[in-house]
Amino acid sequence: MKEALERIRLAEEQNEHAQKQLLNEIDYYQQEKQNALQEQQTLNQQLRKELMVELESSLLEQERLLERQLQAEAQQVDAKNEEIYLQQKNEMVQKIIKEMRGAYGC
Repeated sequence: MKEALERIRLAEEQNEHAQKQLLNEIDYYQQEKQNALQEQQTLNQQLRKELMVELESSLLEQERLLERQLQAEAQQVDAKNEEIYLQQKNEMVQKIIKEMRGAYGC
C-alpha cells in the first residue's frame, strides 16, 4: 500500500512537471507567434511605405509629363490663335484700304 501511494505521488509529481513543461512550451509558442506576427506587421508597413513612395514618384512623373503635354498644346493653340489674329488683322487692313480707295478713288 505504501508503495502504491509512493507511485501515485511520483506520478502526480511527473504530471505536475509535465504540465509545467507543457505550459512553458505553450508560452514559448505564443511568444514566437507574437514575434513572427510583429515582424510580419513591420515588414508590411515597410512595404506599404515603399509602395507609397514608388506610387508617389510615378504619379509625379505622370503629372510632369501631362504638364509638358498641356504646355505644348497650349503653345500650339496660342500660335494658331496668333496666326488667325494676324490673318484677320491683315484682312481688315486690306478691307479698309479697299474701302478708302473706293471712297477716294485712289
